[in-house]
Amino acid sequence: MRLVIVTPIHNEVGNIGQLAQQLAASTRRPDLWVVVDDGSTDRGAELVREAQLPFDTLVIERANGGGLIGGSAFTAWQYGVDHAISLGEQFDAIMKLDADVNLPATYLMEALGALESDPVVGLAGGILTGKGDREQMLHVPGPVKLYSKAGFDALSFVPRVVGFDVMDELAIKAAGLRVMVRKDMPFTVRRAIGASQGLVHGRRRNGLVCRWTGYWTPYFMLHAGRYLFRKPYVVGSFAMLAGYVRAGSGPYPAELRSAHAAEQRQKLKLASRSPRNWLRETYGVSA
Repeated sequence: MRLVIVTPIHNEVGNIGQLAQQLAASTRRPDLWVVVDDGSTDRGAELVREAQLPFDTLVIERANGGGLIGGSAFTAWQYGVDHAISLGEQFDAIMKLDADVNLPATYLMEALGALESDPVVGLAGGILTGKGDREQMLHVPGPVKLYSKAGFDALSFVPRVVGFDVMDELAIKAAGLRVMVRKDMPFTVRRAIGASQGLVHGRRRNGLVCRWTGYWTPYFMLHAGRYLFRKPYVVGSFAMLAGYVRAGSGPYPAELRSAHAAEQRQKLKLASRSPRNWLRETYGVSA
């Protein structure tokens, strides 16, 4: 499978060099790596241009489109994908890979193998581990989204704004494709999820995303309650609630929002029936 990886960066000089080295050491390298400099003021783009990498690399630039709240990371990613496609090459797999990911050497080989193993798989990826906040192991984390061509095509109607990395799975499932989460493919990141512009900002963005993606209200309240006990303690939950209340209905189609709420109701139903099994399957911990 021909693989294009697109990495959007905004002032990632402390991360992008490490990612470049990890890609170079990977057992399966990309056929093309596109780095989209999204209005940076540091030397991250120059580091990539100066690197001697054993695969084709392009660095392109665009003006920052409003920061993370404005969904700039997703529009920058799409900008890079569009540029790669405009070159006339055909790709079988398209990946969004964030600059702060610690990529294991075998990750790309295993992830592509997951796509190749079943033509109905539209999205594949591992799980986020480490000492930071626990994330659910039921979804492919946003920093490592690997789509098949069919999976990518299923996203044509999904807006590239914050929450895209939640709604993509719902759109892929609606198209009759599968999302494959591989728990035997762990990876880590070099900073807390949602902390690139500060934790309070990240919590407020989290609340906005919850509203836009159609969180079922009881599920959101439980979600926000968990963040009372995470940094920044208490303040983060209130920032999340403020983001949720002020967000409005958002840009996503009603059918995707309804499907998301239905999935959350099913999660709570399973949790109430067997809390121990639900915690183990969802977070990898015992009750």
